[in-house]
Amino acid sequence: MFSFPFCIFLAICSLYCQQQVHAAKILAIAMPPHSHVAESNAVAVELMKRGHQVKFYLPDDLDTSKCAPDIPSIRYGQNTMYHAIKILDKIMELASEGRNSRFRFMQAARKAVCTQLVNDTTGLSKLRQENFDFAIVDYLYFIKCYLLIPYNLSIPFAGISSVIMPLDDGQPISTSVSPSVMTLYTPNMAYHERVINTVTHIMTNIATYYFLEAYDYSKIAPGLSWRELQELSKKAEIYLENSDVVLGYPKLLMQNLIQVGGLTVKPPKPLPKNIQKFFDEAKHGVIIVSFGSTFKFNDNLKNIFMSVFQKLKQKIFWKADEEKEIGNVLMTKWLPQNDALAHPNTKLIIYHCGNNGMFESLYHGVPLICVPQEVDQFTNSRKLEYLKIGRFFDIADLTEELLQECILDVLGDPKYTSNIKHLSEIYQSRPETAAERAASAIEHVIKYGGKHLRLDQVDLSTFQLLAVDVWFTIFVLLIVFMKIIIFIFVFCKRFVQSKIKIKQN
Repeated sequence: MFSFPFCIFLAICSLYCQQQVHAAKILAIAMPPHSHVAESNAVAVELMKRGHQVKFYLPDDLDTSKCAPDIPSIRYGQNTMYHAIKILDKIMELASEGRNSRFRFMQAARKAVCTQLVNDTTGLSKLRQENFDFAIVDYLYFIKCYLLIPYNLSIPFAGISSVIMPLDDGQPISTSVSPSVMTLYTPNMAYHERVINTVTHIMTNIATYYFLEAYDYSKIAPGLSWRELQELSKKAEIYLENSDVVLGYPKLLMQNLIQVGGLTVKPPKPLPKNIQKFFDEAKHGVIIVSFGSTFKFNDNLKNIFMSVFQKLKQKIFWKADEEKEIGNVLMTKWLPQNDALAHPNTKLIIYHCGNNGMFESLYHGVPLICVPQEVDQFTNSRKLEYLKIGRFFDIADLTEELLQECILDVLGDPKYTSNIKHLSEIYQSRPETAAERAASAIEHVIKYGGKHLRLDQVDLSTFQLLAVDVWFTIFVLLIVFMKIIIFIFVFCKRFVQSKIKIKQN
């Protein structure tokens, strides 16, 4: 007979082997910005913990040492990041002056990230040799070229994004309470705002389909039409939305969309000794300043910020493109943002309102001042003001007086800190982390597929999702009905008048 410990050993081995048999080989395709790679990396790490194999498909010259250090990768392009940065630098220079338009940014961003991807058939050949089972695809409603990779490989995929358009994933559109990403409305919309919001929903879809400049992707998807490329987003088995009802607006959700806001959030690690000392010695607290890796500070902006900061009693920890210390301001090229936010002396973060930093601030209960630059940063900024966890302003309106007034208001009014700490408690009360929810959802659709999670009506157009065709039919029927009533009334009136005339004669 086998001993009890030996039986336990056999059971463990059996479970391990079973896990290996069912382990999937997963391809993660992320956009080049570090924040995007970090989101996908969080899901990849969790999947690898569960026994799956994961590889990234990334630009050849993207440094992943900080955003995805432990996941192997296959590279594409030639000096991809160099070309992309040249294109985006010009756009971000305009953004820093408040002269950038969202459609201009969309067009430039798409050109920057898609050109190298769709022309590299060598990288695609390497992917084919790997025989992947599934893909996790970084997706934006105006950048869909990454969907061409699972299409070419003929494998199912999940989409991951901070902004997912209802037309792409078949979610119901309720324009009376769900603001468009292109507006700064909240769910509390007046009549004229609901009208504008509905029109904006329609026009955004039309514009991204037809008015953004197309590009040649025939090398990796010969024969696929432009419209068919736009429709690929509807083929996703599931969508992972880097959002959360705690840090946003309630909305209707179908089962094929899982909210996984806060993928990069994690318990803090110890700060480096010099930074720890800086924070520990801040008697009046520390203000963190970070505008990500793409925003460009011109001299005028830098002077405004520096002038205001030197009037404050708090210390300023500023992620910049130089290393120096001026009075109460420490400028550094590297910022362990999640860890710094966790320090008890951190009182405020001044930020561009990217999604990851918003959730890190939420997790650690630190109020924000936001200066949005692109895409979802504008709607994120409006959300924080709606939730009363911070302030925001347009970069074009920036003055010393405005910046100082916002800082003093957020630091001086306890409602901002109280509100975000309350939301932080709700967020942290969840039984699963965002990465665990994402990994569980992916495992589910790998095993069972995602058809049972989606409506059959996923292919409905914007007009159909908004029931424009239904209301138009009702309107036409009402017109016809009214005309029939008027016709009957006129007929009866004439008939009665003719009878009266006959009697009178």
